[in-house]
Amino acid sequence: MNEVKDNYPPLRVLHIMSGFGGGISSFILNKAKEMPQFNIAFDVVTYDECSDTFTQAIEATGGQIYQLANPKIDGWSKFKASFQKAIIENKYDLVQCHIDGYRALAYYHLLPSELKKVFYIHAHNSYVKPTQLTKKAEFTLNQQINRKLSTSVLGCGLQAIRGVYGDSVPENEMMMVPNSIETNRFALNEAEHNEYRQSFRSEYGYSDTDIVLVQASRYEYAKNHTFTAKFAEYLKDKGLNLKFIFFGRGKLESDIRVEISERDVEEYFSMNDYVSDIERVFAGADILFLPSHYEGLPTVVVEAQAAGLPTVMSDSITEEVALGLDLVKSVSLDAPFEDWYEAVLELAHKELVPLDVRMNHLVKHNFTNNTSAVLYAQFVRGERDYYQIKEDDK
Repeated sequence: MNEVKDNYPPLRVLHIMSGFGGGISSFILNKAKEMPQFNIAFDVVTYDECSDTFTQAIEATGGQIYQLANPKIDGWSKFKASFQKAIIENKYDLVQCHIDGYRALAYYHLLPSELKKVFYIHAHNSYVKPTQLTKKAEFTLNQQINRKLSTSVLGCGLQAIRGVYGDSVPENEMMMVPNSIETNRFALNEAEHNEYRQSFRSEYGYSDTDIVLVQASRYEYAKNHTFTAKFAEYLKDKGLNLKFIFFGRGKLESDIRVEISERDVEEYFSMNDYVSDIERVFAGADILFLPSHYEGLPTVVVEAQAAGLPTVMSDSITEEVALGLDLVKSVSLDAPFEDWYEAVLELAHKELVPLDVRMNHLVKHNFTNNTSAVLYAQFVRGERDYYQIKEDDK
């Protein structure tokens, strides 16, 4: 891989994101932390208020956050003015849109012609192809829009690119920028891991013999918490001390609580808000459980492996997320619960992979903030237009 050259002239990127708090804002945050060394500034337009940590990271690049007016509430004119404020005040070298399909059209339409030439739709979600005729037509149309609007194919991984751009895109035209992590947070040695584990289990009331499965994700359809509730119901007769702990927010939270109650499995569940110290959770749990209907490339699985936590996930999630540490098992959502149960038992008592081995694999696959930022900076500066994560396995 070519090294990023020193003393580059400054560049400026405009990021378009709808909301704050998920994988997209984490992607931007982790890249922003590394951009000052590459002389690349980030501006962000978004409808949400952002955390102090996110805001400070953006400002450290020399950029700022612009609040968008919601056209459904405030009208088109106010939305247009709020979006174009950033464009009037700054000169951009690249526009990176984290919203895809027909929803990207409004932003593209409001750009001047010179920025339409450097407009990139970043693929984050793999999606599930719908079966209903009207939804299928919309799905296909969205992929066509993405291919038409985006200057080239950009995404976090193969399945995300296939979901956003379609199956017809040649692999040698894909530019993948891995969803990276801040390794220092998860680089726990054995003593630190054990200390975190005891602290977590004491706080949440788990015994040493409990097998704790954590699901850290938004309460939405894609994350498939309903599957977890059904799985817990299946496990009731197994006689194991299996527990589930959720961390997240979302519009389906109340529905999930009802699902858990109706299946009479409340005693197995703990539902919590997001936490800032997820590394302590990962040290204290035994399995990251991720039965998603679809994902792009979930950063949480990378974080879990960095912390030494095994993952049992659906096979709809790209295997690019596995770091070669034998800590990830994929199971079909159509498989019997017995298969999921066996995968959990197989991984629940894995010995902690040594710290140096975990960190070496993160670097090799470009999942550290720094190594991923090198790829990103090369892309922004026009030095690289192709990269595939799976190449690192060769």
